[in-house]
Amino acid sequence: MKVLVLGAGVIGVTAAYYLARAGHEVTVLERREGPGLEASYANGGQLLGETIHPWLAPDVPGMVLRNFARVDAPYRVRFSPAPERWLWGARFLRNCTAARVARITTDLRRLAVYSMAMLNDLCQAEPLDFDHSGLGVLRLYRDAGIFARAAAALQSEDAVRRPEKLTWEACVALEPALAASRISFAGGLHYHQEQTGDAHKFTVALAAAAERLGASFDYGRNVVRLTHSGGKVTGAETDQGEQQADAVLLSLGCHSANLVRPLGLRLPIYPVKGYSQTFAADGAGAPKMALQDVAHKTGITPFGDRLRIAGTAELDGFNKRADPRRAAAMLDDLMTILPNCGDPSKAELWTGLRPLTPDCAPIIGPSPRENLYLDTGHGSLGWTLACGSGRVIADIISGRPPTVSLDGFTINRFL
Repeated sequence: MKVLVLGAGVIGVTAAYYLARAGHEVTVLERREGPGLEASYANGGQLLGETIHPWLAPDVPGMVLRNFARVDAPYRVRFSPAPERWLWGARFLRNCTAARVARITTDLRRLAVYSMAMLNDLCQAEPLDFDHSGLGVLRLYRDAGIFARAAAALQSEDAVRRPEKLTWEACVALEPALAASRISFAGGLHYHQEQTGDAHKFTVALAAAAERLGASFDYGRNVVRLTHSGGKVTGAETDQGEQQADAVLLSLGCHSANLVRPLGLRLPIYPVKGYSQTFAADGAGAPKMALQDVAHKTGITPFGDRLRIAGTAELDGFNKRADPRRAAAMLDDLMTILPNCGDPSKAELWTGLRPLTPDCAPIIGPSPRENLYLDTGHGSLGWTLACGSGRVIADIISGRPPTVSLDGFTINRFL
């Protein structure tokens, strides 16, 4: 089959790779000058198979209201008269019940664990250099009560999945860079099976691997609209001409919803801005493993000789402008935890728009329009879920049943 993949972020590129490996004629259309330059470019870099969790939680509505005016709040909503922002936000908050969070987390973990298995297989098949590490992730808790409840909730997990509960002293022994911390955390949970890696480097390397398999990448091509005849999608029109295909895969992140609206489809995907800051790591004071500050909802990840802090969720439409106060607050937190990790004045500040659905789960599978397939809306979880969703959608387009259930991920839940 001739397959058009729209979007060359980590989601589109992984799908293109698996489609090319299945023998299809694959063309990827991307408006930027290369792969992985939008939400994939400088994300947090933590691949969380077992610890994956949506941003949803029963305490989120209260947190948003209490911190509405705080510059450094983990979740921040900027005022706007645009009704779609508030409608999307209301749907998001409705999913913050304990029952819905538990169901969505179960679905996400199923796909995430599968995705990590696919990534491991991929690393065996392809020589990909993306600062990959398997040292795990250490979650740090400032509040003793929250730490105790988090540890107690994990006692039902099997021994392979269960993290190691550590005192603060044990956390410092595991990660010596924490010895200089100006905070004595209540303790931590070490998820030894989790991984990290640079999503942008991975996307660039995998795009090259897909090209070796015969896929072609057309950069600098802005998709204007989907072409269709009746209810059947036939290709895509770009600012440089029209491309025909037997199947079209939509992986345009935040821009997916606008493209399918003329077809009568409503994808509830909204951009949620995240921040990251990356700088050269000091060899002695920088951590060797990834860390999470649970209270501030930030992740700290080493990539070889670089260190990155990432986090925050800001509802501000398609505005990518960084608030310097939020950026400064992130670096202040980092330097409080790791005061000798490097020179923050040389940090590269980046913002990216995460394509988030109201239930924080991606939309994967066939669409109601013939020949149009969806692999989009992954939010902050795209790096973790990329290989799993890419393999699944390639199987579906190839006419094979997916090897993991798509319950909780198809578009039907929004129709």
